[in-house]
Formats: sequence, structure tokens, C-alpha cells
Amino acid sequence: MLLLIDIGNTSTKLGFSEKNGIKVFSLKTARQRDTEEYCYVIEGLIKKHNIKKPKGAAICSVVPEVTPSVIKAIKKSFDIKTINVTQRTKTGIKFPEETGADRIAGVVAARKLYQGHLIVVAFGTATTFNVITEDGKYLGGAIMPGLGLSVNVLSEKTAKLPLIELKKPDKILSKDTEGNILSGVILGHAGAVERIIGEIEKESGKNFTVVATGGFAHLVKPHSAAIDFVNPFLALEGLRLIYQLNS
Repeated sequence: MLLLIDIGNTSTKLGFSEKNGIKVFSLKTARQRDTEEYCYVIEGLIKKHNIKKPKGAAICSVVPEVTPSVIKAIKKSFDIKTINVTQRTKTGIKFPEETGADRIAGVVAARKLYQGHLIVVAFGTATTFNVITEDGKYLGGAIMPGLGLSVNVLSEKTAKLPLIELKKPDKILSKDTEGNILSGVILGHAGAVERIIGEIEKESGKNFTVVATGGFAHLVKPHSAAIDFVNPFLALEGLRLIYQLNS
């Protein structure tokens, strides 16, 4: 049993991996949790769902202040060492120094699971694009504000627009404010994603298979013909592969 943890700005995914797949749980990323609280959360999930205790662990995190508490909790609860993914972790791919750990894990998984030249689009707090060639060369990427940030900013920076829950629009043309925001934000995001993918293909002279991941991927996919596959737990799959390479 492997414990795989993807710590994002908004949510943290915990995956328990065995031969038959990964069992995934999600919780809100709380920067104020200490080691004891993470011990309680992780041990509680294991007990409640009758999961075997992990014999190894791997983390990708974009929230540096949370990472040490989680690693200490894993050590305290299970007495195992955690692989904390960075640009220097053995992956078989050379990444730039500033590449986020979640992006690294997603690219590693995509290269293993899909064929051809690849673009991995992760729909999280930010929407990130990562480009890798068929022979494993990382070409670079792009970053834009994510769907959640978009609706938050609309609410915070305007006097009358409400904070809405992101969900599939009932229809494109709506007469109420919530529907207007959903159509504008989601379709606008889908259009931006397609434009960026098109410009990447134009600049590189290559055709890409596009893999979408992250919590909002399912909202964009119906409005984007450019997306070929959706894999919501791509980073966890990558963590499993990275653990195998480094253990």
C-alpha cells in the first residue's frame, strides 16, 4: 500500500494505491493544521475505510508551509520515509528549476499512460499547461488564472455580482446573473484553453494529444473539442510512478 498526497492551494487529495487501483479522498487544504491534526486525519481515513497501513509515501505540494507537517505526520503515524517531489527527483524527464511538483507528477503519468506528443492541462486554482514530446523532452508550458479564481475575483471586485458555485451551465443564454457568470467564465475558459493549445501547436509545428486533469476539468471538457482525455487523478498516478523510480 502506498500513500500518495497531492497538496494543492485549494484542496488536498489523498490516494491509497494498491495493485487494483487508487482509492482517493479529498479535503480542503488547511494551512493551519499541525502534525497532530494530519496524523488524526490520515489515521482516521485508514480506520474508517478499512485500508491497509501504507509502506511507502510520496507527495507533490505547491503549498510549502503545509508540506513539513504532512511529512512529519506520515513519519509519526507509520514510521516511513516520504518522497517529496521536486525538480531534482528522479523522473526520467528533465524539468526547469521552477516547475511545480504537481505539474511534474502529471507529466510523468501522462507520458506513461498516453501516446504521442502531449499537452497536460491541469484545471485547479490555476490552469496550467505542460508540453512534452513523444521522446520525453519537456518543452515548457503556460499558466492562467483558474475557474475558481475567476468567480472569486468577480465577486470580490464588483459591487453586485455574487459568489457562485461552479457547475455545468443549464444553457448558454441565461437571463439570471448566476447563469450569465457560469456561461461567461466556463465558455471563456474553454475558448482560452483552445487558443493556447492552438498557439502551442503552431509554434512547435507538432500535433498534440491533450490530457486534462484537476477538479474543474469536467466543466471545461464538454465545451472544448481540443481535449482528448480527462484523468482527474493524474498527479496521483504520477506520484505512484515516481515512488517506484525512487524506492
